[in-house]
Order: sequence, then C-alpha cells, then structure tokens
Amino acid sequence: MSAARPDEGGGPPPESVKLAAELRELRTATGLSLVALAAKSPYSKSSWERYLNGKVLPPRAAVEALCALAGERPERAIALWRLADAAVNRRGAAGTRPAAAPPAAQPTPAVGTAVTAPKAVSPSTSPLPSPPEQHQYRYRRRSAPLVAVLGCVLAAATAGVLFLAGDRAEDGRRTGSGTGPEAVGRTAPGPRPAPGPACHGTACTGTNPESARCATAHAPPVTLAERDFGAGAVLKVRRSVVCETVWARLDRGREGDRVEISVVDGEPQRADVHDRFDAIASVSTPMVAVPEGDPDQVRVCLIRAGARDCLVLP
Repeated sequence: MSAARPDEGGGPPPESVKLAAELRELRTATGLSLVALAAKSPYSKSSWERYLNGKVLPPRAAVEALCALAGERPERAIALWRLADAAVNRRGAAGTRPAAAPPAAQPTPAVGTAVTAPKAVSPSTSPLPSPPEQHQYRYRRRSAPLVAVLGCVLAAATAGVLFLAGDRAEDGRRTGSGTGPEAVGRTAPGPRPAPGPACHGTACTGTNPESARCATAHAPPVTLAERDFGAGAVLKVRRSVVCETVWARLDRGREGDRVEISVVDGEPQRADVHDRFDAIASVSTPMVAVPEGDPDQVRVCLIRAGARDCLVLP
C-alpha cells in the first residue's frame, strides 16, 4: 500500500509544509531557542514546536511576531500563511460525514414454518416492582457494613504508604539523596545540551544545512554577502561557522530561476524555483565546504532566463 500524499489527506497540505519551512528559516535567523522564543512572544514553547513542524496552522499574529524577531519583512511569510490558511479551509469544507450504518435485517422465516406471535403478558400476572421506600431501606442497611470495610482498607493503605515513605527518607539520609530537608541546596541536573552538527567540512558537501544542524538556533548562520535583484528577490550567501560550510539562498525568486554555488575545483550545488510556492518563499542550495578565511574561493550565481549574474564576495 502506497503512502498517502499530503494533498490526499494523509498529512498537511503542501501550502502548510511551505509555511512551516519558512517559519523554521525565520526561527534560525532569530538565533532563539524555543524557550527563548516563547519568552519573547505570547505563544508557548509547545505551540511554537507545533507551528514550526507544520502540525498546526499558526495564527497570523504569530507569523508577524516571528518576522519581527528575525528582523525580516513579513510580506513573504504572510503570503504563505494566506495560502496555507485557504488550503486548510478547503480541506475542512471538503470533509464528509461517515454514512450511517443500515438497520439490521430481520430474519426471514423459512417457507412452511409457522410464525408464532409473541405472547401477551397479562397485567394481572406481571410482577410488580417493590416500593421505592423498600429499595432505599435495603440499600442503606447493606451499605453500612460496606462503608465500614472500605474504611478499614483505606486506613491500612494509608499506614502502608507512611511506612514506605519513612523507609525511603531513611535511605535518603544514608545515601545522601532524597527530597527531605537534607536535600535542600542540591541543584537539579540542567537541560541536556543541544545536539551538535551532523557533519563538518567536506563531509557536509551536498547536504541540507538545516537537516545537518549547521543552521540552528544554537549555532545560527551568518550572511557573508547579499544582492537585491529587484521585485523583492534577494540572493544571499550564508555561512556556518561550526560546520565550515557555505550555501546560497534566494528569497522571492521567479519561477524558472536557478541558484548555483561552488568553490574552486568543486562541483556546483544548485537550487531551482520550481513553482509559485518557491517563488513566494525561498530556496536554498546544498552546502559546500570552505575553510574559514577563504571566501574568495566561493562563486555564487543566479541564472535567470538564460543569463548568468554572479556575486562577488568581499
């Protein structure tokens, strides 16, 4: 059985996937962790986790707040949000209720079998219910012993809990652990450090900077150079210090645009603007390795309508 595509109801629509990718890029640009992001916005850490992973469509105000924290203009992200919001609404409107189950079929008597009518119960012979007062009285008489038994069981359980708590406190005093007054002043273990990059140097060549953890909130990339190509299109050269790599990013390109980045004697890495979603958002090339202090080895070009326009790094 083949997996369902996002546009077939098996996951978020492609518009939501594009929006989530853009939000992750913005979060990386802020240099903030999810905890810090929650502290600087009205949204919780768990909410940001769902927004960035595309599990939930964020409110427009959250997108605008993230753009403000990243120092980016919100037009591109808001345009993606509008597309995702419309796609989610379309999917909700297209949902149908499950059909009601048909009534169970009555068994058909066999041919030649006599059908007997149900016997009528005479009112004079039907058993009469006991008076309500009698039921209540019996319930009270039977429940009294039950309450007494439950009280004994509860008392025994409480004594057992207190006994175990005393043993644990004594063990804590002997071993130097525990949560009593003797444990006051101890520091709880701190949060686990964030995982480091998945590659370094030439091992990163051809990999995605985000999936390789070369562009994270704990190690945000820096922009080496950028150039405005008009109509909102901006070509940027990004560098990861921890991975010693660079890559190119094109914001608001045109359909059919291609970005290339390469180093001397190296294979170029490319990214294409395939559709309107890429044009509204951004595309990034895979990484290439470059030692620190050698940016002049990097060559970044935008290929548009057959013409090649390259950046000169400072």
